[in-house]
Amino acid sequence: MNPIPSFLDAVRRRLDRGVASVVGARCLLAAAGACVLWALAWRIFGYAAPWPGYAVAGGAGLMAFVIATLMSKRTATQAAAAADEVFGLKDGLLSWLGFQAKGSEGEVFDLHERSMAAKVAGLDVAAVPVPRPRRQYGIGLLLAVIAGGLAFLPHSQAVRDRLAREQMTAERSAEVKKQVEEAVEELIDQLSEEEKQVIDPAKLRELAKQLEETKDQREAEKQIAKFEQELAKAMQGLEARQDEAVLKLAAEELAKSSLADVRQLGKQLDAKDFEMAKQELQDMKPGAKPKMTPEELEKLKKNAAKAKDMAKRMADGARKRDFGKAPKPGNHQDAAEMPMAEGDQKPMQEMLDEMDAEARQLGQKMEQGEFDPDAEAMAGRMDGKMDELGKRLGQMGARQKAKDKLAKLRAGMGEARQFSQGQAQMLGLAQSMAQGQQPGGLKPGQGSVESRRKERDELKDNGNLAQLKGQANPDGPSSNSVESAESGTGIAGRAAVDNKREFQRQMESLVRRDDIPEELKLGVREYFERVHETGETPDK
Repeated sequence: MNPIPSFLDAVRRRLDRGVASVVGARCLLAAAGACVLWALAWRIFGYAAPWPGYAVAGGAGLMAFVIATLMSKRTATQAAAAADEVFGLKDGLLSWLGFQAKGSEGEVFDLHERSMAAKVAGLDVAAVPVPRPRRQYGIGLLLAVIAGGLAFLPHSQAVRDRLAREQMTAERSAEVKKQVEEAVEELIDQLSEEEKQVIDPAKLRELAKQLEETKDQREAEKQIAKFEQELAKAMQGLEARQDEAVLKLAAEELAKSSLADVRQLGKQLDAKDFEMAKQELQDMKPGAKPKMTPEELEKLKKNAAKAKDMAKRMADGARKRDFGKAPKPGNHQDAAEMPMAEGDQKPMQEMLDEMDAEARQLGQKMEQGEFDPDAEAMAGRMDGKMDELGKRLGQMGARQKAKDKLAKLRAGMGEARQFSQGQAQMLGLAQSMAQGQQPGGLKPGQGSVESRRKERDELKDNGNLAQLKGQANPDGPSSNSVESAESGTGIAGRAAVDNKREFQRQMESLVRRDDIPEELKLGVREYFERVHETGETPDK
């Protein structure tokens, strides 16, 4: 059997193992170095190195090793050239391969083959030198150990704290989003049909959906603040300031009436109880119809007199206010995005003037003592004018109720902001809306009226205090004591309470002004709330 083919195959395999050893060392060095750089890049910012980076580096190194090894496999010719050079065969093996490739035959070729077979039979393949990159393997293993050690290092304390805050913010923002959507749905369920005409439920749902889960605390606060601003705009859009101002003046005139029903209507308008005012207005309608009994006719005359007095006084009160130049139709600068469009409405003053004119005509007709078809038509027109005013009052009542419900939702968003900041352990937005803003102390009977206390303040001389003068005695005894309050720290006294009231009045007078932007009002309110929480006193 000819030993030359098996000898060349053994040489080729040895050369391949040498190349694989070199390629493996280089791939190990590259992968380990990449892992060290990956770990250091994260450790600089205090983070633990993520394991996926090591997996990617190791997989890339292994893939590079396999590809490089397959592409660098040695051929039989390369093995023959290496053996000829190492064993000094003077290209004998290369010549043999050439003769085999050409299919040469003859005594000369047979003699050459037997001569080369005899030579390679005693040769040891292990004598063929192959590279051994021990140093590269050592460096690669050292880098791998360093990278592995860096992988087990945890996040720095600052990073752990920040990640904990982000996780808490993400969880709490998700809870805020959930409870806001539930609160909006509960608010929508509580809206009456008239209130749904001034508040668009779809718009409310859209605003609630704009709240997104986030782990950025600033972004969470920004979203809540934006939701509050949208609610504030909606509340501002629900205000009917001119109508309320007209009705306020009208209520003052109605209070001067000698008729109890007219004065009662004035009280209800002054208290902004528009629903009851609407009912009272309906009760005063003349109520004309074609055929009337003497009792019904007598009632019509009385109601006509009431309506005449009421219409005159309301119109007189409305004329006391000068609204300036009337806005152009469709030019609603203060309209918010939340309410639904209702179209242009007739000014309240014009409505009252028309009702006054109808009441005067009906009154003059009824003074003649005859109830003819003309009187019936006049009474019908008066009923229509009063129905029109009642409808407007109903709309104002619906707006007021809707505004109050939005105010409760907006007040609950303040708790949501504190919850997202971690200042509150629990968030009960639905319960907060149900409770609303209820005045009073910890239990019934603990409240007070500042208007009454103002003239009875112990800091002021209201003519009810005696002035006492004592004699100074520096050598006399004295005593002092420290009294502890039930909770909190600091000094409590009538002067501090007086300052707090004054600051509260200043804040309320500012946030009620119409010319102050809503964003500034929110800033002022938050400033006073923070001052109240920290116990500091703002400078005047």
